[in-house]
Amino acid sequence: MDWSRFSHFSLSGLHGLFSRQTLIFILMAAVLYVGTGIFYDLLKLQLIWTKPAPATAEKVKAAAAAVRETAEAYRIVPERNLFGTTTSAVTDKQATAAQQRDIDQLIELKGTVAGEGKYGFAIVEEKGSRKQKLVKSGDLLSGAKVVRIKRNAVDLLVGDQVVTLKMVESKEEPILPSVPGQGVVSTAPSGAHVLSRAEIDRELQDMGGLLRKALVRPYFNAGVPDGFIVSNIRAGSLYQKMGIMDGDIIQEVNNRKIQTADDVMGLLTTIRGGSSLSVTISRRGNRETLHYQFQ
Repeated sequence: MDWSRFSHFSLSGLHGLFSRQTLIFILMAAVLYVGTGIFYDLLKLQLIWTKPAPATAEKVKAAAAAVRETAEAYRIVPERNLFGTTTSAVTDKQATAAQQRDIDQLIELKGTVAGEGKYGFAIVEEKGSRKQKLVKSGDLLSGAKVVRIKRNAVDLLVGDQVVTLKMVESKEEPILPSVPGQGVVSTAPSGAHVLSRAEIDRELQDMGGLLRKALVRPYFNAGVPDGFIVSNIRAGSLYQKMGIMDGDIIQEVNNRKIQTADDVMGLLTTIRGGSSLSVTISRRGNRETLHYQFQ
């Protein structure tokens, strides 16, 4: 190759090839390129210098583990109840248990008609006065709230816990066979059944016993409340003497529909104060009205 051609190369020659501004731009680009490379090289060196050595990292972890206390070191907190939580929990449980004992000592469950909401009710008796009353869901009983009526039991809300008041088991008479007309005391010339007023009053004094002499449940027809169905009638009970048969559905009393616990309370008031009574029932799909006179 003939290098003699380049022996006279000089900046003046470049000036002839490129303009002054073009040369300035080329020089600036070269400086920026070289400067950027130097910057990234310095940054890599800095990262290498600041990266902790593996041995140092292990020492830091070991120091943190040495500072952390075991669970055993904190056992003093619940034992001495430093924050006052253990005593509070124990006190709440003791208070609930004490209130349940008070309820058992004060109240006795005599009978129930199992049902949700306003359709169920129970008969309870105050042990001191021997007075009975009808209660339903939502009522207060010795400071506890009635939340559910079940078969032979009532759920009560005591504080924030649900306790169950159960009915004491008792010996019952045999179940009455389903024989039409059996047990009716007598019939008046008008066709009404005659019942003793003294016997009626005696039966109503023990409403719990009256409920235990038959199984009474809310009856629904196509999802609509339609009275109370009576089954498992006991021999010698008031149901028998009134001519009520196993499977009868009591729908109305004195032309008033009987659907809820409040209606049953109204029925009891009517029986106590009246001299006569009419009860409309559904028997095997047929609607009948039974009339009664109290003497």
